[in-house]
Amino acid sequence: MKKNFLLVTGGTGGHVIPAENFSNYLLKKNINCSIMVDKRGYKYINNYIGKIHVIKSSNLNGNLIKKFIGVIQLFFGFVKSFFIILSLKPSTVISFGSYASFSPMLTCIILKQFYKIEIFIHEQNSVLGRTNNFFLNFANKLFLNFYTTKNINDKFRNKIHVVGSPEKKVINFINKNNINFKKNFTIFIYGGSQGSEFISKFSLNLIQLIKKEKVIKARFIIQSPASIIKSLTYELDKIEASINIKEYFYNIDEILQNTSLIISRAGAGTIRDLINYRIPSILIPLPKAKDNHQFHNASIISDHNVGIVIDQKKNEIYKAKNYIYEIYNNAHKLNFFNESFDKIEVKNSNSLIYNLVINEK
Repeated sequence: MKKNFLLVTGGTGGHVIPAENFSNYLLKKNINCSIMVDKRGYKYINNYIGKIHVIKSSNLNGNLIKKFIGVIQLFFGFVKSFFIILSLKPSTVISFGSYASFSPMLTCIILKQFYKIEIFIHEQNSVLGRTNNFFLNFANKLFLNFYTTKNINDKFRNKIHVVGSPEKKVINFINKNNINFKKNFTIFIYGGSQGSEFISKFSLNLIQLIKKEKVIKARFIIQSPASIIKSLTYELDKIEASINIKEYFYNIDEILQNTSLIISRAGAGTIRDLINYRIPSILIPLPKAKDNHQFHNASIISDHNVGIVIDQKKNEIYKAKNYIYEIYNNAHKLNFFNESFDKIEVKNSNSLIYNLVINEK
């Protein structure tokens, strides 16, 4: 029987982009596949060539009124996902996590009682997410991005396959070199797919300090939430520096290829990019991230000595500044970074997941 795939995802780019990448991989193999995503996650789909089903969802955050509205959204999301999945009759469903996957996955568990549905889960972070954890008992296999993923019950260890995270393309790794390193020194300030107000403001203070001390000459690329771009631009215009600031950059691959250092949150997508493009980093984990998963993600980078971790609750701007100066003034460290990144295994995730699913008995 020919497999009919449905990938469920949503919330942030860290969940949506891997699902989009794997779905495109399947479609290019002439395998029927579609994506179900919530409205929030839909904006991160950029180059998808298949069919998209958009549903309502909610993470139930906020006060009682917002929670009540969230419950209503979840209900309508469940109803819509139920009828869509009933009509699609997918043979294979893969959850890429986030709260947005809850309603579609619940629908699949119900429909699984009436016809065969193979269920798989992919976890991008280094801590198993709550939605994925909830449905793990019903899954055939659990695909992990990292070997060190936490919060997995020992009774499910036989389901685990470490496959990495699906990429848009197989990247041919190019080691950073020290040719014109200082001349082209570029710092990419990136708050993840949602942007980060804290990182934007932290970086403004950092840039002001760097320009005042006149130790390095750098180019800055900043992704910032739309809500503060105007005020941030006003302050940045006072600084004589090469600065490009936007709410979102769609040419991320091009930027990463030419980035010397990243200042960022520590979502799974960011960690994947740092490893793939071999970029040293200053990571500031989101303190409110569920199960502190961003801290554990960041530890993968700091444990391999290819970046440092900064605590948002502390004033560590000088720690960040000193690390930037250290890299800028020691281009020979690039060889060390290249060797360290070599020790982090990168898998051909699309091919691995495809073969594990196709060969499922």
